[in-house]
Amino acid sequence: MSVVFTRIGTPLPGKQAEAFEFVKGRAAAVNKAYGTNAEVHVRIGGPIGQMVMVSYHKSIQELEDIKRRVIEDSSSGKIPVAPEGIFSSVEDAIWLTK
Repeated sequence: MSVVFTRIGTPLPGKQAEAFEFVKGRAAAVNKAYGTNAEVHVRIGGPIGQMVMVSYHKSIQELEDIKRRVIEDSSSGKIPVAPEGIFSSVEDAIWLTK
């Protein structure tokens, strides 16, 4: 069963542009480091400036392996981490598909 991973970020007021640049940079770093094809989308309607990073994986195990590497590489500075004061909330979701 394949998997869709989403990370939704809601920026603080006035931080939409800075948040968008960060999310694009993080997606590019993850794609380069792990061969993924994460996409970034901005929501129209609903919370202003909300954005989502979406990636597709063959299995939950593949996603879990990548997530563990991202955590490790974020700690070492290889993958960018959001600066303080940009997002009011961030939420991850994992979706199973056929």
